[in-house]
Amino acid sequence: MKKCLYCGRDNTDEALNCRECGTEFEREVSQPESASGKLHDEEKMLTIRIFSSHETAELAAAKLKSLGIKCWVDADDCGGMYPNLTTAAGVRLHVLAEDAEVATALLDAKPSPAEIKQIEIEAVLAAPPKFSPIRKLAWGQIFVGIFLGIAICLLYQRRNEFVESTHHHYTADGKRDEAMVYFGGHMIEYLEDRNLDGAWDHWVYYKHGRAVRAESDNNFDGKPDEFWTFSEEGNDTLEKDTDFNGIPDMFCTYKNRIIQQVEIRPNGSKFATEREFYRHGVLTEIWRGGDSNGNFSEVVRYDPFFNPISTNTPTRFPLTPPASK
Repeated sequence: MKKCLYCGRDNTDEALNCRECGTEFEREVSQPESASGKLHDEEKMLTIRIFSSHETAELAAAKLKSLGIKCWVDADDCGGMYPNLTTAAGVRLHVLAEDAEVATALLDAKPSPAEIKQIEIEAVLAAPPKFSPIRKLAWGQIFVGIFLGIAICLLYQRRNEFVESTHHHYTADGKRDEAMVYFGGHMIEYLEDRNLDGAWDHWVYYKHGRAVRAESDNNFDGKPDEFWTFSEEGNDTLEKDTDFNGIPDMFCTYKNRIIQQVEIRPNGSKFATEREFYRHGVLTEIWRGGDSNGNFSEVVRYDPFFNPISTNTPTRFPLTPPASK
């Protein structure tokens, strides 16, 4: 009968492994040739433990080797390439047959108080210091993470400041007649389809919440023919293409949105052929027949009801614009 040194189970003489725990019985191991070319006598090797992992087997082997006992770790996992194969047969610890009883006793023995104390001392020495760079780095990473989290939240809350959006208005019958374009929570453009033909024909552009420019397509051909420019001081200008040839020919100035003067310059000419003067938004005087020298052949003055009250030919050229009161 063969008795298992690991679990104490009796087995038949022909058994190769313990039927209780699977411990392998005697095996013959051939030692390598000596330097003289002769072979050592064959030595018998026994399996005294089977472990579930290489780590625990190596720890046990290290303990035995430190006490001068030869041992080997063996597993059917193709040299560690397929660790899942150890699930069935486990990782085996082998010693020489003559050292089996001593090795088993050493593995079963509990550590002495002195050994336990030595293990605790080594663990303390191996632990990182209380204020090690590793822990400082960990705290630094935590603060960086908190900072980034706050920054991301703020950016998410202010995401509308970096996104352009357009809002539309529709008539009762479902036609789109207005559009408002926003960026950063402020309107930057207003568009209008005044004749509801599906094409925009009026545009107003904003900067810092204030209208700075406007364009209109008054003959609805898809091209603007009226151009406004607005200033913070209230001095606004208007350029208008009255014959729709693509070149402005009427130039107006306004003060606080009240018309002050009009000049007619056909096809964008540098010389005015007609000038109109207004007081408090009411036409008071018209100069007609302007030439390239800035002279005008006729001056017509009007009363507040737009009735002409005098017409004369200037005696001096060029004329001086009437003073506004």
